[in-house]
Amino acid sequence: KGNLWFGTNGQGVARWDGNVLRYFSIGEGLIDNVVTGIAEDRDGNLWFGTQAGTSRYDGNTFTSFGPAEGLPGAGCKVLVDRNGTIWTGTSKGVFRLNGTQFNAFELPMPVIDTPSYKMVPGKVWDLFEDSQGNLWFGRDGYGACRYDGRSFTHFTKADGLCSNNVASIAEDAQGNIWFGSITSDFPPINEG
Repeated sequence: KGNLWFGTNGQGVARWDGNVLRYFSIGEGLIDNVVTGIAEDRDGNLWFGTQAGTSRYDGNTFTSFGPAEGLPGAGCKVLVDRNGTIWTGTSKGVFRLNGTQFNAFELPMPVIDTPSYKMVPGKVWDLFEDSQGNLWFGRDGYGACRYDGRSFTHFTKADGLCSNNVASIAEDAQGNIWFGSITSDFPPINEG
């Protein structure tokens, strides 16, 4: 509809319609006021990932999904893939919506020589679908994982990532996949 949506760190989600900035929060039905992800599904519903789960907004009403609906963990990111499937990533892993319930989607654990994480081992920082339809999961301490619908491929520091703490994933116009990492592995910058 051309609205701009902004997740906040405590005031819920804000919608800019070109004239008015309106906030939606727990008082309107949002599951939590810390919004960590936003996605739109095929039906025009908006999904807001939060610290307590996700809320679907149909333009009038919020429907929330948390631990009781199979979605545990904090820092929820949301992805709607090209088939319309709703995926979430939290501090507890990856989950996929099956009707009205989320189910765990187990990611295999890669072998890591010296595991290191920034928040929670295995936390899913980001979910991304590339132009080929592969799903990518950025993980805390376990690098990035690509799922092609049949099998998994892991990418870690051993494969050239600068860190095993992958916080964001994007694709450029040439089809290259880019990984943003949380790391303290770089040497200090010499400004002299």
